[in-house]
Amino acid sequence: MKAIIDKSNIEGKVKAPQSKSQGIRLIFLSLLTKIKLYNYTPSDDIKMALNAVDAIRSKTDYIYVGGSATTLRMLIPIVVALKMKVTIDGDESLRRRPISSIIKALKKAKFSSASLPITIESNGLEEEIEIEGWESSQYISGLIYAYHLIGGGKIKIIPPISSKSYIEMTIDLFNRFGSDVKLEGNTVYVNPKPLREYEGEIPGDYALSSFYAIASIISQRKIEINGLYDPPEYFGDHKIIDILANIGVKSYYSKHSWFVEYQGSISPVEIDINDIPDLSTSLSAILSIADGASKLSGVERLKIKESNRIETIIDTLEAFGVNAEYKDQSIIIRGSQIKRGSIICPNDHRIAMLAGDLAIKEGGEIEKAECVNKSNPKFWEDLISLGGKITLE
Repeated sequence: MKAIIDKSNIEGKVKAPQSKSQGIRLIFLSLLTKIKLYNYTPSDDIKMALNAVDAIRSKTDYIYVGGSATTLRMLIPIVVALKMKVTIDGDESLRRRPISSIIKALKKAKFSSASLPITIESNGLEEEIEIEGWESSQYISGLIYAYHLIGGGKIKIIPPISSKSYIEMTIDLFNRFGSDVKLEGNTVYVNPKPLREYEGEIPGDYALSSFYAIASIISQRKIEINGLYDPPEYFGDHKIIDILANIGVKSYYSKHSWFVEYQGSISPVEIDINDIPDLSTSLSAILSIADGASKLSGVERLKIKESNRIETIIDTLEAFGVNAEYKDQSIIIRGSQIKRGSIICPNDHRIAMLAGDLAIKEGGEIEKAECVNKSNPKFWEDLISLGGKITLE
């Protein structure tokens, strides 16, 4: 599918896209308590999480997780804890992504290879696990679920810890549901308690919503995004509200809604995105119109996303006339005059959304635009409802 976009003004009200991270966590939580989700959007990753949980319940010996790295990384510790013998496979992009740190950590399990497809045999989970934190926080989240299945345990994380906010998201979820999970220093203590049941919708996603907010800013308009959860205290994707406010945008949260309004010039900024890697793409869009050079540091893990996002962010910005480079382990973006551009989506949903935001300024084309279905199948539909002049063919 091709998205053809003409210069547009993005404004109005829209419901936040459902959180892929929260949704997958709620789906896996159904292994421990009753979860009933209403009106959920069947993104590709949500489908894969549902498929994985169904496979665990049916005790199948094969689980396909598509391109969902979150599902894969949370699934591995769970099947090990349950002493399952199972083969796990994914799509081409997931077969390229590393799983070395979890293999190294799970000493009682046998792995047929160091990448997908992989067959796992296990004698269970140790009461205490030591795992490297650089590769993915999702393994630690998966271990928190696994220890709830077997009565508790301790996770020692070897620094550096990447995307720590997603570990805190998982801990916050379990504690809100009645359990007792603590992160003290670099150690997670899991002391399971009975979990309450849940009926409701998947909360809105700040990182996905930021593409709508920034499309509105690029077109110098204002927007209201509804259906978001109260911003927690830890540093995470919800901090986009403050980041935008600090660079010159009117940006604030009130009663489950995020209000954003263009105010004039955008200030350049330096941001360490190690704990908020999913904001790298939408931030790249807004910084492309800043008055000067901005710097995104802490970007090394972007190399092992759905694409090498260091390369694909820079390639996409340059395709739309924005000056950008990778230098000293950082992405440097120099505010530029955005021009009409075109890309072929590199099988990376957030890169297509980045291109969509940039195209709002002067137009553009995105081939393989359906790649947004991984996280937000309604992306193009929502932009059209907000005033986007978009043709899908």
